[in-house]
Amino acid sequence: MKAKIVKDGLQKLSEVLSFKYPATGWYFSVENMEDSFAHKRDRWVCMFMYWALVLKRGKRIQFSADYGKACVGIPEFGGFIPPMDDEGEFIAETERFKKTRALAQAYYRGYVAEIHTPPEKFLYFEKIENMDENMEIEVVNLYPDITGLANLTGLASYDREESGTLIPDASGCQGAFSIPYDQKFKDRPMCIVGLMDVLIRNYVPEDMIMFSAPANRFVEMVDNIDGSFLDKNFENPTGF
Repeated sequence: MKAKIVKDGLQKLSEVLSFKYPATGWYFSVENMEDSFAHKRDRWVCMFMYWALVLKRGKRIQFSADYGKACVGIPEFGGFIPPMDDEGEFIAETERFKKTRALAQAYYRGYVAEIHTPPEKFLYFEKIENMDENMEIEVVNLYPDITGLANLTGLASYDREESGTLIPDASGCQGAFSIPYDQKFKDRPMCIVGLMDVLIRNYVPEDMIMFSAPANRFVEMVDNIDGSFLDKNFENPTGF
């Protein structure tokens, strides 16, 4: 989805909801943008250690198959490198996020099925307001408060019988990019509540939550504001 369309959608959404943190997005590019930030490659780092560079300083983070000793999260989930199968050891015994290796292996098989071959050599993460209007945005990340999250989940289900939102058991990288990106390819794409990874909570503000959507679904949701419970001209007669 063109960044211009997404920006227009964000403007419309901002008329009915407020956000403490600016919206971010993900896009692929063949271009090696030299002014982008890339992880230091001589030691382990997590992308969420650098979240503030994007939100506060307006930097752009670049991901590719070149990651050195940094976390393999986005290189794997972005499809740049083959996922490493350690038979569940890291998730079950190092992080202790799964009780047994068997559970960790099942989790591994699940997320491998969600990985797509990247269409270009580089993947970028950036504030949407800073993006060129011709960029093709894949995933939109919003950062609502609790009330805003309730409104967004309601809007995601407004045009459906079923819930339009998932809160998956997922790493920070998955919730921010790979799961909502995978939803792009579904007939009925869903939105994802992220930042549920207990490890990355150490690197983001305590009040930060993430609501992510494939860009095509985000635009559909914005188009549904008029006439919904978020319509500026609607007063809920049963409201408190």
